[in-house]
Amino acid sequence: MAIHPSFPAPARARARRSHIRLLALGALALQLGAAPAMAQSQGPVDLKLWGQTPADAGGAYRGVIAPAPAPAEPAPAPRVVEQPRRASPPAPRPTSQPRPAPEPAAPKPQAPRVTVPPTSLPAASAPTPTPTPQPVPAVPEDMLGYALVPLDPTGSRGTLLSGEYAVGRFSVLLPDAVAVDHAVLKLVYSNSVETSPDASALDVWINGQPVARLPLDAHRGPVTARIELPVEMLTVGQNRVDVIARQRHRLLCDIPSTYELWARLDNQASRLMLAVADDGPSLADFDSLITDPTLVDDPVAIVVADGFRSDGGMTAAAIAAQALAIRTGVSMPSFEMIDATDDTRLARQLSAPASADGPRRVIVVGSAPAIAGLVGEDPGDAGDGVLRLIRSTGGRSILVLTGRDTREAQLAARRFADQTRPLPGSDRLVADLYDIETRVPARPTPRIDGDASYSLAQLGYHTDPFDGLRQRIDLPVDMPMDLYVGDNSRVRIRLDAAYGANVGPRAEVAVLINGNFATALQLDAPGGALIENAELLAPLSMFQPGRNVISFETRLPGTPAFCGPDGVLAGPGGGGTAGGGAPRFTLFDTTTIEVPPVAHLASLPDLRVMAGTGFPYNRPGHDISAFHVVTPLDQPLGVTAAATVIARMARAAGVPMEPHFYDQMPRLRARDTLIVAPIARLGLDLVAAAPVGPELLGDLNRGRLPETIVEGDDAMATGGAESGPQLLQAQTARRLEARAAATSRWSEGLREEWQRRLGENAEDRGDGMIGWASRSWGWLRTQTRWILDETLPDRRSPETLFTEGSRPLLAVMQYAAPQDVGTTWTLVTAADDQRLLGGVRLLAADEAWDALKGGVATLASDGRTVATADGGPAYHVLTGEVGPFGVLSITASWFSRNVLIWAAVIALLIGTLGIATHILVRHSPRRPV
Repeated sequence: MAIHPSFPAPARARARRSHIRLLALGALALQLGAAPAMAQSQGPVDLKLWGQTPADAGGAYRGVIAPAPAPAEPAPAPRVVEQPRRASPPAPRPTSQPRPAPEPAAPKPQAPRVTVPPTSLPAASAPTPTPTPQPVPAVPEDMLGYALVPLDPTGSRGTLLSGEYAVGRFSVLLPDAVAVDHAVLKLVYSNSVETSPDASALDVWINGQPVARLPLDAHRGPVTARIELPVEMLTVGQNRVDVIARQRHRLLCDIPSTYELWARLDNQASRLMLAVADDGPSLADFDSLITDPTLVDDPVAIVVADGFRSDGGMTAAAIAAQALAIRTGVSMPSFEMIDATDDTRLARQLSAPASADGPRRVIVVGSAPAIAGLVGEDPGDAGDGVLRLIRSTGGRSILVLTGRDTREAQLAARRFADQTRPLPGSDRLVADLYDIETRVPARPTPRIDGDASYSLAQLGYHTDPFDGLRQRIDLPVDMPMDLYVGDNSRVRIRLDAAYGANVGPRAEVAVLINGNFATALQLDAPGGALIENAELLAPLSMFQPGRNVISFETRLPGTPAFCGPDGVLAGPGGGGTAGGGAPRFTLFDTTTIEVPPVAHLASLPDLRVMAGTGFPYNRPGHDISAFHVVTPLDQPLGVTAAATVIARMARAAGVPMEPHFYDQMPRLRARDTLIVAPIARLGLDLVAAAPVGPELLGDLNRGRLPETIVEGDDAMATGGAESGPQLLQAQTARRLEARAAATSRWSEGLREEWQRRLGENAEDRGDGMIGWASRSWGWLRTQTRWILDETLPDRRSPETLFTEGSRPLLAVMQYAAPQDVGTTWTLVTAADDQRLLGGVRLLAADEAWDALKGGVATLASDGRTVATADGGPAYHVLTGEVGPFGVLSITASWFSRNVLIWAAVIALLIGTLGIATHILVRHSPRRPV
């Protein structure tokens, strides 16, 4: 639950601000009507951001950090073979930092070139002279586009950057052994009409280097900006893209007006584009092809060469489907499963030119003998698993994942699912079993374990001064998927910050966990203060297994320098660009979060844990988790629906899982099971233990499926620069260490600047008993507010979700297996196969998927609304050794949730002691006095 400000304004002041807003908007409309039509295209921009940058603090370069010189281009190899590295397994790639500093003594690259589309305005009565845009060379149209995968929780419509300060974090996987001629970052974004274009902008950083500042003047609709990048700025594999929104209201300057500011990035259309030499089909092309927004209506065809009845072949095909989800994130394309043994015309279709009706993107999975008859050629040496890309005439691209048998085909699919390693610029890759099984997967989101301390720098934040009214910093973290959330533990936050004078009454820094208030610190020193090691306590019970978001929200209700009287801006543009004034508050990245020891015991049923981590089908401590899938194998729609659910779980988990497919419940049931089938195909043994009976499931909607809305992308101008082809450089540990050291110097420099600025007023908090009492009351209020804000859980009955008026489209239920202790069944069902697949694809969207929780969930007939309720009785799954502390923590937490039993135990203990004392006194021999 987000905290909304509680700063009451008099009714007269609110009415005056409303009149001022109407007058200003009317004047703005007149100004737009008389403004000349002018292009906003610009040449090379000044990369100096507002105020000092980490590059200024760490070295001699300003704006752009110089990379290492590019080596000579090697001769292209026709084949890439991954060799095992048994002597020294590769270490995981560290998470890139958003604001690192440069290496000294490196050449300065060419400044990026930015092109922003012109804004269409009415004709002007009096023209105003404008600078002439510089001509920009054309960029080739046949560029490979790689999707921006958000690292933070996001919706399917895009990444929303709200408030005066917000950061969007993305990851882009670029190929290896590819010669790049041009590199262009394409960003499609829009913003609120209340955002002041003169005082707001988007800062774009790539791999810790600032590249551009984009204007926020897209309130009429989405615009496309293209940033021409030096190739030296990019690296092989994971590249970090940070988009920082600094926004200011065009009229008002109070805290409520900051909630009207937002900028939205289109995740589907925004891409990092590379112009490479066309030397024939290569595996690097497929990563670009599967996220192509122009093919959003064309599903990827996954062909099972050995047929649906082949257990190993279906497992390999399901891993390939999971690879699509893991590599593409929110840009995950829809796909369909095809049984090659059931379609005799498939081999002829694959060798024919791509038509309007046939798929242009095909993945063929299976053993080498079965695939040879489909693609029309022998894959050759298939040892240890082979990835091969074939481009047929007419534009159809076929990715072949094969081996000598289906087990080796699974190995090739697992290599395709490894998002930490790019695909090479060749058409063939031989996977290595040892390298796949020993590689530690790199996590783009920081992971937090129990009994450890983490600084904000480790969680992806770096010190950034703030000069506005409200700042919110969101830090996504991953907790263990088998976390036992107890009520008896606290997370300790040691805050390092600084604030200046006149921040206003009731100014505070609030800590939110998953949007809910946890704790806060009042900023009550009239002259400002330098806060060091201030202790805040947050309940551990506010965290959940899997993805969590820790937020620091600062509210400074005092009037800043850019504000005038009556809560309006002081002149056009608000007195300067957002972020360019004297800082009012700074949160240092030396702030630490100390997590107490936690117990590992999973609590089920919980669809939220399954949606966020894949548990129990993704078990902790397993290289790849195996489980059963029961679905009608004679229906491709049902098989596709089951594979879509598995792929969506794998995208949340970040690693593939190993499903084994059956068309009926297997005899050996000692594994967790996922059941995806229409109602008519469900046996009584499958739904006997379900929290909802078959009579209610028969009320599922049989009406028309809702249509999905796909937003288009407007074509805009492009920019380019002439340069020779260059190979992408690999990230080195020395460069990462240098940037981390420079970032630390940047933070320490800001701390010393605050100390000089505050001087003797740093500790002026008010003397006497009244000041002490005021601070004590403020501390008590902020530490107990989470109890007042806590809402009671929704204890709805599952039967209420299947009323006559609702008739949902899809139902998802999770419950304990009726016979096998410690195993879980999850049932996904609909009225028929067509509605099952359509409902599952709608459920896979971020808004619906993130709403799953409890034991029973239904998707409404509109395809967007998800209703949840508690399922059957709760049970626990032991995932490892609990230990003495775990037993103590679980016991204490259970008693804290059952207060009456705890009171009864205390009363029984007191009664037992009283009786024992009475018996002891009565039977003890009396001694004479």
